Amino acid sequence: MEPVTLLFFGSQGAGKGTQVKMLMDFLASKSDAPIVKIDMGAELRGLRDTGSYAGKLTGTVIDAGHRMPDFMPTYLQTKKLVDNLVTGKEHIIADGLARGEDQTRAFDDAMTFFGRTNFQIISLELPEATVIQRMLARGRNDDTEEGIRNRLGWYKTDVLPQLAMLEGRGRPVHHIDGEPDVETIHKNILTALKLA
Repeated sequence: MEPVTLLFFGSQGAGKGTQVKMLMDFLASKSDAPIVKIDMGAELRGLRDTGSYAGKLTGTVIDAGHRMPDFMPTYLQTKKLVDNLVTGKEHIIADGLARGEDQTRAFDDAMTFFGRTNFQIISLELPEATVIQRMLARGRNDDTEEGIRNRLGWYKTDVLPQLAMLEGRGRPVHHIDGEPDVETIHKNILTALKLA
């Protein structure tokens, strides 16, 4: 199996985490290659939880529901790729990246540098009302309605244009309906990626 290189888009609450896990389980069942997973939300929360100076500042941005300045996700994603791509045969599954122009260019340039010509994008798409309902139901402490609306706001203004930039760079984008049950979405993703 060729290494799979995939970037997930979708607002918070779209079910990316579930679909990433299901895809990783599928890849692990079909291939012995390691999977490099970059979950930027988890990376940023991990940095926050160190309690370091940068971690405290990161926590302030997260709690306000604001978008992190591009330099920090760019640094974290670059470090993860450099530290974990050892042979070039690893699968790469990225979630929560390419949230601003500099991040997007950095990730896309990294994929070119690492020879990932098969890089593809999954965009999980859901109506805003469904997103708010799902996120309030999961009860995370940064999931206040105001915080959710802030993140949805910058998702539209800052993140969605990144999809257009990547499409302009020739990256295939698969638009997947996030409304059905998780198994149906998983099958639709595998079909889109020609893995099933």
